Amino acid sequence: MKKTNLIIFTLIILLCALGVSIYLQNNPNRDYQVQDIQPARPAEPIKKPIIHYPVPKPAVKQLEQLEQPVLPPEQNDLKAQSEALPLPEILPPIQESDQSIQEVLQSLLSEKTIYQLLYTKNFIQKFVATIDSLPEKRLARALLPIKAPGGKFLVAGTPKAPQISRRNYKRYIPYLTLIESINQNLAIKFYTHFYPLFQTAYEQLGYKNAYFNDRLVYVIDHLLETPNPTDPLQLAQPVILYTYADPTLESLSAGQKILLRIGQNQRTRVLKILKSYRNYLTKFPPRTTE
Repeated sequence: MKKTNLIIFTLIILLCALGVSIYLQNNPNRDYQVQDIQPARPAEPIKKPIIHYPVPKPAVKQLEQLEQPVLPPEQNDLKAQSEALPLPEILPPIQESDQSIQEVLQSLLSEKTIYQLLYTKNFIQKFVATIDSLPEKRLARALLPIKAPGGKFLVAGTPKAPQISRRNYKRYIPYLTLIESINQNLAIKFYTHFYPLFQTAYEQLGYKNAYFNDRLVYVIDHLLETPNPTDPLQLAQPVILYTYADPTLESLSAGQKILLRIGQNQRTRVLKILKSYRNYLTKFPPRTTE
């Protein structure tokens, strides 16, 4: 090695040694011993909540002890209707559950026109996937368990100041009728009886260490946080599709925007129903994880 190269090489070694020395002096508490690399622990599901709301075993007496909503006279006989629900004693596998689910839904929704609003094939899987997606920015229409409203989205106002037309709210009346016509006691009985299938569908989405009932309560709480502004809501049309003129409303989730679109009166009624269902689902004492 030439003398010049040897001198340069020696200087490089000295500079490296000096840099390491200074770094160690500024970080005296750090352990620089070589350790065995441990495999990373599997990540917990992002949507796993801390509080678990247990799903009670289906029992008419348990449901009768809860605070009951005000029901029409024809819905008051809980025990008789409960016994009339065609609940299977042994649950079928989720992939073979369509017929059982259809029979129960037909009992819950006596009016044929209301029942026809639903997609009953793979109902539980679609219901679970939709609930899980409501707090997100977009919903996959192919996974919805309910048919889209007929007609077009109606806009009023002027080209420079468009707003949601009040006539648009009529498109959602059948869906509000569906929600309000369901006997909530029987809906909870249906839910608790088939809960193992709801849980299976949730695990199939990738949440192996989480509980669908917890997610359902979380989503209801999320929807209850939806703003309730007065009608009509102002719109903007930056390109082709309409958006909400208020940036705060435009930033809301897909589920919250659905509630905005149906109008204040109908939105208020839906929020009241959601509060009632939340009362059912959380009435039994929750337990917390460590």
